[in-house]
Amino acid sequence: MRKLVALMALLAGLALAQTTDNHTVTVNIPSILSLQIDATDFLFDFGDQNLNGTETVTVNGTPYTKASLAAYDNFIDNATGTQLFAPTSVTGTGGNDWATATVRSNRAQWTVAITSIGGTLAAPLNNGRVKVFAEKVSGKGASWTSVPTPVNASSPLTLFNAGSGGQGKSTYKLYYLLEMDINDDISMAGYSGQITLNYTLTSP
Repeated sequence: MRKLVALMALLAGLALAQTTDNHTVTVNIPSILSLQIDATDFLFDFGDQNLNGTETVTVNGTPYTKASLAAYDNFIDNATGTQLFAPTSVTGTGGNDWATATVRSNRAQWTVAITSIGGTLAAPLNNGRVKVFAEKVSGKGASWTSVPTPVNASSPLTLFNAGSGGQGKSTYKLYYLLEMDINDDISMAGYSGQITLNYTLTSP
C-alpha cells in the first residue's frame, strides 16, 4: 500500500513538471497616408488700398508684386503685355504668403496632385491665368514644378511626389500667382471670380 501511494505521488509530480510553453506576438500597423494644407484662400484684390504697391513675394528666386490698387495703377500706367502678381493675402497660414502642405506617410511612393478645379474664371480671365509653384522645405520627394505652372496645364497636375523612400513627414510650400494682361477688358461693374483647387494624395 505504501509503495502504491509513493508511486502515485511520483506520477503526480511528473505531471506537474511542464518544460515547454508558447504564446503569440501580434503586430498591427495601419497604413498612414495623409495630406494637410493650411491655406483656405489666396486673395488677389486689386482694389486693396492697404498695400503701397511695393510689397513683393519671392517665388523660386523671383520677386512678384502683391496685388493691390497701387500695384494695379502702376500696371495700368506702364504695362505693355502681361505681368504675374502675388496674392494680396493668404488666409489660414498665420501670415505666410504661401500654403504649407504636409504629407505624413509610411508608404515608399506617393504623389500630390491637383486633380480637379471647381469653377471657371470668367472672361477675360481663365483658369490658366492662375499659376502654382511647389517648393520643398523638408522631407522626401521632389517638386514637379520648375517654374510657376498654370493650374490647368494637365489633369491631374502633379505638384510633388516621392518615387521611393517616401516614409516619414514631408513639407512643401505652395505659391500661387495670377497673370494679368493689359489688354483685358474689365466691365464697368468690375470683376470678381473664384475657383476651388482640389488636391489628392495617392499611393500605388
